[in-house]
Amino acid sequence: MGNSKRVDHQNNAVILYTSQNTTVIDKLKTTKRYVAKSEFIQEKYGEVAPVFLQAYAWYRHKAANIVSLPKDAESAIWTFTDSRYLNNHEDSMIMELYVPMDKIVFFRMSDWNKILNLQCLGNELEVQQYKDKLKKFNITYEGEVFNTSFYPLLKRELLISWEKLFQYDEWIKRTKELPFNDMQGGLWEIQASWIRSFID
Repeated sequence: MGNSKRVDHQNNAVILYTSQNTTVIDKLKTTKRYVAKSEFIQEKYGEVAPVFLQAYAWYRHKAANIVSLPKDAESAIWTFTDSRYLNNHEDSMIMELYVPMDKIVFFRMSDWNKILNLQCLGNELEVQQYKDKLKKFNITYEGEVFNTSFYPLLKRELLISWEKLFQYDEWIKRTKELPFNDMQGGLWEIQASWIRSFID
């Protein structure tokens, strides 16, 4: 619960960290606001981008039910409650943000990584039961369930399991506590007024 120090209980805001490149930072300086576009995902991930785009599209659809999606936002901006989890590149800078809690969608990085790998999300028993079903169909690559139309019931089960990504969001906003160190915050935008500092 040490991460809870990042929560401003009085003002209902959270300190978050994000690594963004100079293009984003320049845009924030000139327009005072930044929203992510899908084309950046294509550029960032190259050949594997289609898989990520599918997962991001699912996230966009579901997360918009938690925090309203601005008309010009095409994808989410990833932030973390702990800067240790950031991947920072040479042309990027880490920003410390102070963000109103109602602008954030909270989830665990470990859960999101499972979705990016097209895996079932659940407790140990639920995951094992799902894997047992895959074995019955001789499926060795879990992503096959998502990427083909051959297993509609398994795909439905997979997508239902992904709903657990958001299981901590409501609890965090109610208790103002952060239950895990690897909590992420999905934002639809960054406003320049949210920037507290830049970290080299």
